[in-house]
Amino acid sequence: MRILLFCLVLLSMSACGYNFPGQGELPGGVKRVYVPLFSNRTAEPLLENFLSSAMSEVFARNNRMILVDDRQAAEAILEGTITSYSSRALSYDQNDDISEYRATMQVEARLVQASDGRLLWQGGASWDDEYVAADDKAVQEDLEQEAIEEINLRLAEELLYSLIDDF
Repeated sequence: MRILLFCLVLLSMSACGYNFPGQGELPGGVKRVYVPLFSNRTAEPLLENFLSSAMSEVFARNNRMILVDDRQAAEAILEGTITSYSSRALSYDQNDDISEYRATMQVEARLVQASDGRLLWQGGASWDDEYVAADDKAVQEDLEQEAIEEINLRLAEELLYSLIDDF
């Protein structure tokens, strides 16, 4: 009876197309990926540096690929653009002062074959995070920076999972 139940559970999991995130492969069987600095089309400075750092961190933890530092050693190149960034008031207190902000960032990316520039994958991601308002401008900027770092980490994860799960 237990064996039958176990087999039914396995069969139902495979029939519904269930898979564990990050278990797939990159398009085209690519293993070695180079990730140059993303371009930044926003007015917010240094976003491309933070995103590139997060991309390196997330991609280096994945055992399905090797992140290379040399474009010549890559089988594919993951290029990207930060298309938008905004930070807007989210909520107000009883005195009608801003009490919380929401930062939002969007990116577009594409994976191209290093040898011939052939497009292997194209996609995008958007993420937002909230942070509290502060009376002190320096504290306010630090809180926004923490939100930006979290957004960049989540965007890097989203891009990786999109790359893997699309194939």
